[in-house]
Amino acid sequence: MTDLSLGTFEDGDSADNDLDPDAASIARCATTCRAPDRDDSSWASPDEDWGLTTQRPASSINTSAGRATKQQTRWVVDGDVGDYVEQYATGDLLQIPNTYGDFSSVDTRVTFVDGLADSYGYGIDTQALEKAFRVLTGGGRYTASQYTAIPCGKQPWILTGPEGTLLCSCMPVERPENPYTKDLRTPETTLQIEEQNQTVRTGAAEFAHLLSDALGVDIEGVEYATVRGQTQHSFIGEEDKFSIKASDLAQLHGLTSDPSIIQAGIGHGVQPPSGGDPISVEWDGPEHPVGYLDEGDVIAGYEFTWEQPEESLEDVAVVREYRITRNYSRWTVDYYTHRLASVVP
Repeated sequence: MTDLSLGTFEDGDSADNDLDPDAASIARCATTCRAPDRDDSSWASPDEDWGLTTQRPASSINTSAGRATKQQTRWVVDGDVGDYVEQYATGDLLQIPNTYGDFSSVDTRVTFVDGLADSYGYGIDTQALEKAFRVLTGGGRYTASQYTAIPCGKQPWILTGPEGTLLCSCMPVERPENPYTKDLRTPETTLQIEEQNQTVRTGAAEFAHLLSDALGVDIEGVEYATVRGQTQHSFIGEEDKFSIKASDLAQLHGLTSDPSIIQAGIGHGVQPPSGGDPISVEWDGPEHPVGYLDEGDVIAGYEFTWEQPEESLEDVAVVREYRITRNYSRWTVDYYTHRLASVVP
C-alpha cells in the first residue's frame, strides 16, 4: 500500500506549528499559470478562492478515473500558494504513485471528521486523487517525484507539478480501518472522540459533564457508530453506555448555564427579527439550575430566541430550556419553551 500515514490529527482551521518545512517550501515554488488549452476541457474566467486567483472548469472534465466536477478542481492562476499552505496545511504530504495503475492502492486520507455530514467526513480518496492528477497532467506520462499533494485540513488541498497547481475540494469519504480520534476535554477528564466538527465536540464535552454532574457517571470512553445513516456517539460508563446522535450533541453547543446572562441581555429591550422598535420583556428565571435531575431529565442549558407559534402572526420572544432525556436505549435533546412577558412602559 502507498504510505499515506497521517501524523497528528489536526482541526485544519489553522496552521500546524510543526508544519513540515518541505510542504511550505514546495508550495512557495509551486507553478502558477493560466489553465492549459486542451481539447477535452475549457476554463472559466479567473476568480478568487481562498486568497488565490483560480480558474474553474467551464464544465465537468471526463478522465479515465471518472468525471471531475467543476467544484472538484480549480487551476491556480496567481497568488501566494506558500502562504495558503502555511495557513491551512496539516504538515504532511501525499505521495503520488509511480504509475496510474498504482492509484488503486492509495489509502483514503480523512482530513475532517464531521458527525453532521452524510458520510464519515471529508478527505482525499484514491478516485479524488487520480481524477485531480489526470486533470493536472492531461493523462500523459509522468515522473511521480515531480508532483506533490498537500492536505490542508477541511480547506481545499493543493496538487502541484510542472504543468501548474490545482486547488482541490475535499470529498465525502467513508470511515477508514484505522479511525482518527481527537481529544475531548471535560471538567472531569480527557477522552478520545471520532469527531472534528467543533459544534458537535463542544456539545459532546457538555453531555459528558452533565452525565457526571447529574447522574454521577464516570465516562471511560466514547465509541463511534452509524445508525440508519446518522452518526452516533456512545459514552461508555462503568456499567452502562449513553448513546446520542451527533445532531443532538450539536444542540448543546452555545447554551448558557447562567440564566442571569439572559436576564441581563433582555433587560434593555430586544429587537424583533421582523424589525420595528425594540420591545421590553422580562423573565423571572428558571425553576431549576443546569444539571438538575427532573423526573429523569437533566437540565442542560438555556437559550433566548424568537418563535412564531401557529396561532400567532407575530414573532414571540421565548427562552428555551434544554434537557437531555433517555428515550429507550438512546439519549436525545429536547426543550421546553417559556414565553416571555412583554413589559408595558
